[in-house]
Amino acid sequence: MGSRASTVQLWQYVTAILLIGLLGFHLIERVPWIWGLSTMDQTVTAQFVYHSYTSYGWALLLLAYVALFHGLNGVRGMLLELRQGKIYTNVINALFWIVFIVFALIATATVVKLPPYT
Repeated sequence: MGSRASTVQLWQYVTAILLIGLLGFHLIERVPWIWGLSTMDQTVTAQFVYHSYTSYGWALLLLAYVALFHGLNGVRGMLLELRQGKIYTNVINALFWIVFIVFALIATATVVKLPPYT
């Protein structure tokens, strides 16, 4: 009989699956013929990227949140394997959420406060 996955592992699996879909969507945005363009470099012009931000900002933000959570949760899991103890675990968990919230707020401000394209 196999052992059950820990909560840390389960979150890693869920965020990994989400990352596959979100990164796929992000990469599809750079395929030129989908958008009626002829070359890849036309998909990274300021006008095209601005349009992507305004049209699919929610997906970019979700990608940032999921990637941030996945990476930090991996580091958190490694740190929790180094030492055991209630205080140590609580400190690591608190640091995880503080760092996640700070960087999530920075990502949100970057996408939400995007100035108009001129």
